[in-house]
Amino acid sequence: MDFDFSPDQQMLRDAAQRYLQQEYDYRTRSRILEAGGFDRRIWQDFADFGWLGAALPEEAGGFGGGPVEAAILMEAMGRHAVLEPYLQTVILGGALLRFGALPEDRRSSLLERLVAGDLQLAVAALESDVGHDFERVRTKAVATPGGWALHGRKAVVANGALADAFFVSAATPGGLALFLVDRGAPGLTVRPYRSNDGQTAAELSFDAVAVRPHDVAAAPGKAASLLSLAADHASAAVCAEVVGSAAYLVEATCEYLKTREQYGAPLAKFQVLQHKLADMYVQVELARSMVHVAAAALAKPSGQRMREVSAARLQSIDCARLAGREAVQMHGGMGMSQELDISAHFQRLTMTTLQFGDRPFHLGRMAALSD
Repeated sequence: MDFDFSPDQQMLRDAAQRYLQQEYDYRTRSRILEAGGFDRRIWQDFADFGWLGAALPEEAGGFGGGPVEAAILMEAMGRHAVLEPYLQTVILGGALLRFGALPEDRRSSLLERLVAGDLQLAVAALESDVGHDFERVRTKAVATPGGWALHGRKAVVANGALADAFFVSAATPGGLALFLVDRGAPGLTVRPYRSNDGQTAAELSFDAVAVRPHDVAAAPGKAASLLSLAADHASAAVCAEVVGSAAYLVEATCEYLKTREQYGAPLAKFQVLQHKLADMYVQVELARSMVHVAAAALAKPSGQRMREVSAARLQSIDCARLAGREAVQMHGGMGMSQELDISAHFQRLTMTTLQFGDRPFHLGRMAALSD
């Protein structure tokens, strides 16, 4: 497998790293966090630079990229613990728009708004006490003369506080279906809150929310496979985000150990800490390799795709756990202080171990697909 980037991909990587280094330091992030977890100017910069369309093919209104471009941007954003919802809107929402069943004119209009930075998306597909099984939902869709009416509740909707529209899964007599619901739809109640990593989320309630036929993103019985495909695209992107965040922790921890002294010598002189740092580095490089595996897997048949993405996610989960834990421990009590960005990376890495399937989920999926 060729791990080298093309000249265009290298330019994208350099531009993303340069911009975030200059415009998204920890002080800026803290200000954004205090202001609500989103900065409109920065999001518009993402759009103006073409980043919101970089991972979308040209036929979808993007700039001809794909999973590799998504990974490049997600790694750069992971390095700076970016709060803006690129993952939820562009990767996850973009996949549902591209591969879903919305009419072509509706899909094209939404993708155009997304690439321009004028559309935020969120996915309301999981409910309380159901794990990561998309088909175990209590939200129901009832057929009406004009389309469908949604009844139910979604407890954890990432980016729900900011989203302009929601992809909502619901049970029907014909199987699971997926609907696109505007934020202002009558009967929809949005209760915003913050997740542990500072990003926005919401709880949604549906009281006979009307959905028109042209907003059916997946017909009854078709939604589970569509959601699984979109979740695998998001999982591959999360793998890259973990690499960016964990690689930063390796560098930051190494610098800290060089400057902090104990017993008259820098901590970097202690062999046990050198071994811990080496373990972190190895985990990051293993996870980096699996990012390429996950990106390539997205173009493969569903069984192979799911198996290889799960393998990559298992490696990224191990990397996130080790890098976050060791960085905090080697920084001592300061590691959990809000004064250091180490704590922000630790919180975000912890959240990534649960997104789109935790370790038991991916182990179980790999085992089932190996039969």
